[in-house]
Amino acid sequence: MGILGIPVKHVSVTVASDGTITCAPDPIGVTTKNALVAFCLDTDGWHFPDTNAIVMNAESSDFPYSAWTIKPKLAGIADLCKIPGPHKYTVTVVNDATGQVCSLDPVIHNGTGTTGGGN
Repeated sequence: MGILGIPVKHVSVTVASDGTITCAPDPIGVTTKNALVAFCLDTDGWHFPDTNAIVMNAESSDFPYSAWTIKPKLAGIADLCKIPGPHKYTVTVVNDATGQVCSLDPVIHNGTGTTGGGN
């Protein structure tokens, strides 16, 4: 459980020297309703943009709010986890020195359970 009893699913985002992004885990498994998916950028020299760091690729009532860039290396999105199945999203990062923008399209996979899925 996270802050105030809200389940949090943590995702590590790394960027290779060639700009290739990796999210771990991928897919992200979420089985708890009303969860926060928190993305931590673990590579120096890169940051999340102020807006649209995480964007769902298709509209879904499971993701009723835009993602938040909480700080340069932390972004989050609310997942209501009511609709089982895969939900593709785009994660975007920016190089601090050059402004180069890189993106990746991984998957959040929502389960049908009401417990578990935190951390």
